[in-house]
Parts: sequence; C-alpha cells; structure tokens
Amino acid sequence: MLIRRRLSNVEVWYISINHVLTFLAIFLRVSILLFVLPFYRGTELPTSFKALLALFIALIFYIPLSSKIPPVNTNPIELASVVIGEMILGLIFAMTVLFFLGAFETAGDIISFQMGFGFARVADPVTGVQITLISRFFQIFASLLFFALNGHHFFIRALYTSFVKIPPGSFFESMEHLQLDRIISLSGLIFTLAFKIAAPIIIVLFISEIGMGLIVKFAPQINILVVSFALTIIVGILFAALSIGEWAQAIQDSFKELFLFIFKVLI
Repeated sequence: MLIRRRLSNVEVWYISINHVLTFLAIFLRVSILLFVLPFYRGTELPTSFKALLALFIALIFYIPLSSKIPPVNTNPIELASVVIGEMILGLIFAMTVLFFLGAFETAGDIISFQMGFGFARVADPVTGVQITLISRFFQIFASLLFFALNGHHFFIRALYTSFVKIPPGSFFESMEHLQLDRIISLSGLIFTLAFKIAAPIIIVLFISEIGMGLIVKFAPQINILVVSFALTIIVGILFAALSIGEWAQAIQDSFKELFLFIFKVLI
C-alpha cells in the first residue's frame, strides 16, 4: 500500500514493508495451489505462464483484501509461521481436489484391469508415470467437466474467501476451524467413489465370465480361452460407452460435493 507523508514541505510516497509481505503471503498461497492442481501443473503450460497467472490473481486479490486483513508482521518468527501456514493451506486446497481426482484414476485402473487393458499404458504428462488408457480417459473427462461446471470460477471465489476467513499468519490459530481430521478422512473417499464408478463394468464383466464358464461346462469343444479375451474387451468397451452418461453425472455430483466440502470445512 502506498503511504504518503510530508517531510520538509516535500511529499514522500513509499510502500509499507508490512503490506509488501502481505502481498507476498497471498502470492505464496495462490501459487502453491496453482502449481499443485493437476489442471495447471502439467508440462503443457510453461512455468513462466503459471507464475504470471499466480502473480496476477494475487494482485487482484490484494487490492480489496488490503483493507480487510491485517498486514503481516516483520518479526522473523512470525514470518516463518506465515510462510509455513500459507504453504500448508495451499497444499490442503490442492490435496482436497487431488483426492477426488484420484478416485477417477483408481476407477480407470479397476476397469482397465477387468477389461484386460491393465498392461496397455500411456505416459501421464502431469506426473510423468505410466497410467492405463481408461485412467487417462477419466483424467481428460473429469478435467473437461471441471471447467464446464465453472470449477475454476469456484476455486477463485473459494480462495478469495479463505483469505478473509483465514488471513495470512492466522493458520495455526484456525486449525480447529479447518477440521483437519475430516480432510484426512477424504482419502477413504477415493476407493468408495472409484468402486461406485467402476461397479457397472465390474458387474457386467463378472456376468460375462459366468456365462463363458457355463459355455465351457456345456460345450467343452469350444476354445473359450481364445474367445474370452476378445469378448471381454468388446463387452467392456460397449458398456463403457453406454455408461458415459452415468459417469458424467457421477463426476458432476462429486465436484458438487467437493465444492460444498471446501466451503463447509475449509472456509
């Protein structure tokens, strides 16, 4: 914030170091969130672009927040607590999203294994590891739905609200309000949501395997081992195509739960 003083009939404008530190604290929380979120941390976006985006968002936030939140103290110990608190808050926001997206990737792994695509893997440009084709499909599908539902608008609004509710330097005083135990319990949601998404394909493929077992029992002359691989893939792809609408609804409901969770628990 610019401060004006008159010294010896000369107007002097200077920037308060406390307000500079407040802006840097806002920038730190925003940049941690942007650099960890899977939608922005991929190699497709240059690091310089992500840094400029974080700087722009922090500047937009700082203008109205400068009059609503107390400035950061220059005490070294308090500065260290501010840095640690802002990093943890940014990671908490990002990890909450990663828990939900991890459910979709886990569902893709389960479906790929059941369909026989467990070894058909592609490189994930975000993490650099090998993932299954179905998991990659879910990543792209969930990302498109996230932006279609204006999820990026929600996160900007939620992040701004978090600065009002938890100003820089007040993280450790707000730990009880954050309900960190509920955030940790989100990790169990990965498997619950993954099996909910993958359940239709698992059931259909299980029934098809029972049918092939009956064919072997009553018509042993049929070489079911050769037929089963192609049949499993065809049935899996067919019902996966039929389930896209249900998957879209499940992902949409999951994002709505995520948005409600962030507003109720985090801010």
